[in-house]
Amino acid sequence: MNRWRIVGLIVLAVLAASLLAWWLKPAPPPAPPPPAPAREVFHSSKPLRIEVAAARPPAETAWLDYELRHLLNRGRMRVAAIDDVGDAFTLRISLDADAKAATLALLAPDGAIERQEQLPLPEEHRLATISALAQRLPQFLGAQGGSPNWATLIGTDDANAYDAYLADALELLGPAGQGLTRPAASQSARIVERLEALARHQPHFSRARAALAIAYLSLNGKDQASLAQLAKTSAERALAADDEIAEAHAALGLVHMRRADWTAAREQFDRALALDANSAVALEGFGCLLVDAGRSAAARPLIEHAVQLQPRNVGALECLAYLDAGAGKPIAGDQPPTEVARVQALAALLAGDVETGRRMLRGASNDEDFREWAEPLLQAATERARVPDALKSITRAASDGRIDPATEILCGTALRRAEFVFNRMARLQRDHEPVPLRILWMPQTAFLRRHARFEQIIGSAALPAFWQEYGPPDACKAEPKTYGCKTRATGKTPAEREP
Repeated sequence: MNRWRIVGLIVLAVLAASLLAWWLKPAPPPAPPPPAPAREVFHSSKPLRIEVAAARPPAETAWLDYELRHLLNRGRMRVAAIDDVGDAFTLRISLDADAKAATLALLAPDGAIERQEQLPLPEEHRLATISALAQRLPQFLGAQGGSPNWATLIGTDDANAYDAYLADALELLGPAGQGLTRPAASQSARIVERLEALARHQPHFSRARAALAIAYLSLNGKDQASLAQLAKTSAERALAADDEIAEAHAALGLVHMRRADWTAAREQFDRALALDANSAVALEGFGCLLVDAGRSAAARPLIEHAVQLQPRNVGALECLAYLDAGAGKPIAGDQPPTEVARVQALAALLAGDVETGRRMLRGASNDEDFREWAEPLLQAATERARVPDALKSITRAASDGRIDPATEILCGTALRRAEFVFNRMARLQRDHEPVPLRILWMPQTAFLRRHARFEQIIGSAALPAFWQEYGPPDACKAEPKTYGCKTRATGKTPAEREP
């Protein structure tokens, strides 16, 4: 009995000792905190946004934003596209109120300041200001390629020539630019005269020659072939001196586009966008080219990017109106430019919405024009017996110069008169004038794609060669029997064919 009692006491003692040892055991040290994520370090290969901060109105500093983008692109930096929503570093240039100094700041994607410094600015003129920035920015940004001093990239050391160039280049290429695929600027003739004089006075200022090529393309007139040749000559002279001027490549792209050389046009637009992802000229031209070729899905991001850069770009807005009409997007309440309103009226009439068509045409026409051709068009949209009289009124308005050929074709399309449409397109092709091929690719115009003359117009426009290189039009997904849908792209891989 005593033996079992002793055993029990020993067991109790062991348990008590174990509990005491557990109780007195020191707590384990806390787990080390996870390592902080490594901060992204800036390198010249990373995309970079540009931000100009100043007390002055944006219109007064637009030139600096334009020139900074030029310097960074030519200095082998990667300037982020304005519509790029991804993470990117930001170069912020903050100007003092008196513009005697600037604060250079490099901001990380999370907003933290990577580096910052003050830079005194000379007060003489804009050339002195941009030269000071051009000399400092390569070291500030740690540029790896190109020249360590970007001042030579400005293109001239003549302050007056530089100011003259900026005034005209910004009018054509800046935020207030009105585009080139629908040239309509009334003041373009004066810009051409000034740039021609500048090119003669500064024959080695290649950027001025590139701007002159753009100016020729901005003129609206009947002699488009001669203007295109002048633009081609000026752009080629600019590129002979400097092959990395994006505007000159974009101008050549527009020349090829007007001549229906679609593949050569795309190659020039590709080159321009490789040099400057924010080239409004190349974005507008390339996007509208793709709309004419029936590649709407690929065209939209390019055209929307162009409109972001130039909200008043009539050509880009018109091409976007075709895309929106095809996608069934509602029409905004604001009165758009005349060219856009007429596309929207076409879409409304094809959908049977005569009242919306009337509203768009009423806002885009004066009283006399509305009475002469728009009212007969609207009446014929509801009373088919009036179609012949409406077509006569439309033809007369086109002969009198009240409407352009594209509007004449729009009206015939709205009335679903395929022969009228193809007759007018064939005439434009014979006269070597631009043909609004984009009308043929709207979902609402399938009756045109089924017409016997569709193949003739498309073949004369040389689109099959473009499709052979880059793939068939989008309509082939729903209408595989459409002419051109059996084209097999052989020149590029699928990834290379996408813009």
